[in-house]
Amino acid sequence: MYEVEMKFQVGDIKAFEERLKMFGGILEPMVEETDLFYQHPQRDFSVTDECLRIRRRKLPNGTEEKFLTYKGPKIDRETKTRREIEIRLDPQEPFETILELLGFRAKDSVRKFRRRSELAISNQLVEVVLDFLPELEKSGGVGTFVELETMASASDWEEKRELIRNLSKDFGFSESIRASYLELLSKAKNKAKDVVPPS
Repeated sequence: MYEVEMKFQVGDIKAFEERLKMFGGILEPMVEETDLFYQHPQRDFSVTDECLRIRRRKLPNGTEEKFLTYKGPKIDRETKTRREIEIRLDPQEPFETILELLGFRAKDSVRKFRRRSELAISNQLVEVVLDFLPELEKSGGVGTFVELETMASASDWEEKRELIRNLSKDFGFSESIRASYLELLSKAKNKAKDVVPPS
């Protein structure tokens, strides 16, 4: 399966929520997600444009979920469409230890607070998520984003891409962001290091 996704920065959250309601969507309660990213022992994922992560999700009722996700290289120049394989893990099992024993190295982590909604557009299910990254906001950047995404097969991802494109225009979004949250955080931290404090 392929994940077809477009991401946008959001300044006016209330305006976005009102627009979402017009489409029949309502945001669910907020959950906290922490993604731990791993580096392959023999190839550089930053070069191959791949991703391997373990996500821990804390639900409002106090329970926790854990997922292992692989993402392949992006396959077009506008969206973040890429192959995705995700496996639900037992939160109590130390799968992280298995990866480390195989030579994978935990490299970076991203923490965000997410609210999600689902829309049925042209008989297709589209996930709409509102993300807040506190670390990005602390670094002086805009920490709030909206992602529009749906799943597709190798044969219909272009059709699904048009669906997401059109939906983004209906929301009034214009400039999409192809960089990952990890890349945005790294860029913000490097920028902060370059700032010379006043004497």
